[in-house]
Order: sequence, then structure tokens, then C-alpha cells
Amino acid sequence: MRNPLPHLAAGLALALILAGPARADDERLTLARDIVTKTVARNLTQAFKQAEEKTLSGLSAEQAAKMRPDLDKTFAEERDTLVDQLSKEYAQKFDVPELKRLAGIYDDPVYQKFQALNADPTSMVTTITKDAVTKMMNLLSLAALSQQGNGQTPQGPAPTPTPAPAKP
Repeated sequence: MRNPLPHLAAGLALALILAGPARADDERLTLARDIVTKTVARNLTQAFKQAEEKTLSGLSAEQAAKMRPDLDKTFAEERDTLVDQLSKEYAQKFDVPELKRLAGIYDDPVYQKFQALNADPTSMVTTITKDAVTKMMNLLSLAALSQQGNGQTPQGPAPTPTPAPAKP
């Protein structure tokens, strides 16, 4: 009878070799998911909750209570889909050391303080940003309106008048 140990050892070694990349992929996906959850998903959740409250504040308490569960459920599903898709994309684009470095940046207390200040709707940073964005959007709106005939100069040659049909 042949000794099965060499074949078993070879099979185990092959399984470990093949599992190595899978474990690295799993680790990348786990790291990427952690980063996306701490950043994009958290910010998106905060923004949605603020917008939801603003939207529902115009309704009666009863109407708002009826709508909130469906809104929250749909949002959670969409957020989870976003987290899955972004996590997979980042896991493909970054290796484990890069993802660990990114995670370290996002875990840094100074960075978290910076992000919290930017996310705080009552902070002066948010006010300054909103004012600047509003001015820029207004500028773009004015530029678009001016191109719709309000003071626009014709481009190219003037149109040639069409002669009137001859009268019998």
C-alpha cells in the first residue's frame, strides 16, 4: 500500500497556494468596505437624514410617520448597493498596503475632526462653502440665460431674407 501522506501534503500545499490570492482579495474587499462605510456611506447617511427631515417637516406627524419607514428602507438598500459596488471597485484598484494606508488616514483623529467640521451644517465652513457654490451656480445660470437670447449677439453671418412669393 502506498503512503498517502505525500499526496495529501501536496494537495494541502496546492490548496494553500490557491487560497493565498483569495485571502488577499478578501482582505482587500474587507479593507475597502471599511473605508467606504466610514466615509461615503456615513456622509451619505447624514445628508439623507437631514434631507429626509427637511422633506418630512412639511407633512403632518402622521403622514411623516407613515412615509419614514419606506424612505429609510429604500435608502438603506440603495446605500448598501453603493457600498458593495464601491468596495469592489476600490478592492480592484488598490492593493492591501494601499488600502491600509487609506484606512489609517481616515482613522486619523485630525482627519476625522476635519471631516466633522465639513459635515456640520451649522459650521462656518459649511456656510462659506454653500455661499460660494450658490454664487457659482448663479453665475452659470446667468451665463446660460444670456445664451438663450437675452443680449446674445448672433454668431456667423446674418440670415438672408427669403423673398415673398410673387402675387398673381
